[in-house]
Amino acid sequence: MAYFNYFPKIGYDVRGDKNNVKLDLVVNLLKRVRKKIEIINISFFEQHFIQDGERADTIAYKLYNDSTLHWLILYANYITNPYYDWPMTYLDLQQYISKKYGPVGKGGNGLGMNGIHHYEDSSGNEVDAPGTIVTSDGLTAGSATPITNYKYEEFLNDSKRTIDIIRYEYVSAIVEEFKTLIIK
Repeated sequence: MAYFNYFPKIGYDVRGDKNNVKLDLVVNLLKRVRKKIEIINISFFEQHFIQDGERADTIAYKLYNDSTLHWLILYANYITNPYYDWPMTYLDLQQYISKKYGPVGKGGNGLGMNGIHHYEDSSGNEVDAPGTIVTSDGLTAGSATPITNYKYEEFLNDSKRTIDIIRYEYVSAIVEEFKTLIIK
């Protein structure tokens, strides 16, 4: 099933000429559907760890033998923008970090990707830098581990790698439900 085949069509003037309005039927790309509460049940899903370079269409082909069901992977995980919500490849992550933080010697703290983003305690909570005065009576922050810009961005990216996959036996029911909801 091609994802947009079931979307409603609307009249839209693609030319924008106020003196000669002519409506064409176009797919309503703004229509959205969310999973219904009945399918938010762990028994409907399996966990999948996205490997470097995997895309929704390749996962759909591997699991459902149909790459056009890529939208089902995104739908199950509330992903509306794969560019931001899908994990970057290792190479893309390197380029992103380099662009965001700049090379060593430039940027916010002058250390680029190796600069300190924040500090964490042994439980992983963000804390003040060691030695920072944290109370009015002069109490200072204790020991903490520095987290570099690179480690921080890598953690954010890796947190997107574990996704829910709709189990194969439920795919046809979910597709039918989607068709019903999108037409409303």
